[in-house]
Amino acid sequence: MGFVWLGIVLIIVSFFLRRFHTLTSDQINLTPWAWATRVLAIIMIVFGLLFSSIVIVPAGYRGVLLRFGAVHGTLLEGISLILPYMNSVQLIEVRTQKESSEASAASKDLQIVTTSLALNFHIDPFMVGDLYKNIGSDYKVRIIDPAVQESIKMVTARYTAEELIKNRAAVKAEVELDITRRLRVYNILVEPSGLSITNFNFSNEFNAAIEAKQVAQQDAEKQKYVLQMADLERQTQITRAKGASEAARLNAQALQALGGSKVLAREWIEKWDGHVPTVSGSGNGIIIDINSLLRTAR
Repeated sequence: MGFVWLGIVLIIVSFFLRRFHTLTSDQINLTPWAWATRVLAIIMIVFGLLFSSIVIVPAGYRGVLLRFGAVHGTLLEGISLILPYMNSVQLIEVRTQKESSEASAASKDLQIVTTSLALNFHIDPFMVGDLYKNIGSDYKVRIIDPAVQESIKMVTARYTAEELIKNRAAVKAEVELDITRRLRVYNILVEPSGLSITNFNFSNEFNAAIEAKQVAQQDAEKQKYVLQMADLERQTQITRAKGASEAARLNAQALQALGGSKVLAREWIEKWDGHVPTVSGSGNGIIIDINSLLRTAR
């Protein structure tokens, strides 16, 4: 519109030039300059009006057509013609947008939880006129951020702080469902799986309690392992003792069935090194006649 106003100014200047021409001598002719100024002014006005009537809506946007400030329709992507001064266009992005938010709320066990999340959404391309008429272009501040805050507070209150950590997927699904329901009323559509919970932040006291609990659980697991190893060792010793007892029982049965002298003779023969002593004594002073054992063993 600057060319139009400049052209109007030049037309006014051309009239002043004609007036100055009547006040000057015949040697100074300002008429050609006045006509040249008018022609230039007309060209600038026409160019300005033509330029002001062309609107280009870029890809990924819709143009809200305003007539004297009131919503009068929607312009698609590309070039459109409007009436200068009467109409104006407000561009609204309909591509996927990202809104990052941070909300603090109390959990079921009254722990303060600060949630960081990112929301992917887009404006319904067919309802941009209603969105602009009812909300305006600052819909993120007016609609999206409050909806996210309310959804986080509502869902967080259903879980304890520990459950928020363990059931992160369920919490995300509930928050996303509630935000989608709230924003759909205003023709703002959440993308499929468009919500991402990037972090849960808790108070320093709660973090210290969680750390202490983890240490205690690790100590309990370690003690459990030690007890299991001790029980395994005890079972091993019992098995060994049972084996030794069973071996002694079998030996006793063999001694009873075959006669003690024959068994002793057999064991002595198995350990014989080729030199036969006449007698063999134990540490208790017992003397065994080897020859008699050999004769008996036959």
